[in-house]
Parts: sequence; structure tokens; C-alpha cells
Amino acid sequence: MKQSKSDERLYNREALMMDVTEDLLVAMEDLDINKAELAKMLCKTKSYVTQTLSGSRNITLRTLADITYALGVKVTVNFEMPNAVKSYSDIDFSADIEDVTTRTGQLLTVVSSGTPKSIPIDASQSSYTIQVAAA
Repeated sequence: MKQSKSDERLYNREALMMDVTEDLLVAMEDLDINKAELAKMLCKTKSYVTQTLSGSRNITLRTLADITYALGVKVTVNFEMPNAVKSYSDIDFSADIEDVTTRTGQLLTVVSSGTPKSIPIDASQSSYTIQVAAA
């Protein structure tokens, strides 16, 4: 059965809320901070914190920033493009990358060690970042 756009949106919303609250709960556990202590740090009631971390209260970006500031942790947001290729095992990036040409059609051409290699790309993606990790 195919989901409607409305169902997909609701699912994504709920999944994001669960991911964020779970990450906050893990951070609190790692820091040995309970809900009552967090409430005191935020100058809020324990019930406010419980509702916020249970998903029954909407977490705004301001609320998230307040909580993470109180915990002393940093929030990192990553956006992933659906259906985008994430890695290219057939390309040796250990050599210096000499040139990256602009995309043509459905391929991105990377020249490494004098050898051009083509990477299939997602047509909806407007740019790619190639990161080379040190060995």
C-alpha cells in the first residue's frame, strides 16, 4: 500500500521528534543528569521536561537550543538527499585530486593521478562535496 504525501510527512515529523528526544535522553544518561535536574537547569517544571522529552510537547528550535545549552552539548544538523549515492568504493581518493569537472549529464568526472573517473550523480543535486580523509 502506497503512503500518501500527508502520511509520509507525518511519519517524517514523528521520526524526527523521536530521533531528537532519544538523542537528548542518551546525552542526559551519559552526563548522569535526570529530568528533575534538567528542569532545574532550565528553570522549568519536571512535568514540562517530561512532556517535552516524551513528544507530547512540541520541541521548537529554541527549546532544543535551551536544552542542549543546559546540557553543554552541541547540536549538529545534517540533511541527506534521498536516493543520493553516499560513497564510491571504485575511486581511489588516496591520490591527490587534480581536477573536478562540472557535471555533464548524469556524470561527475574526477581526475585523480592523471586518470579521469566518472561518478554517477543524482540529477536533482545541484552540487557535491568531495571529502578526502587522511589515511
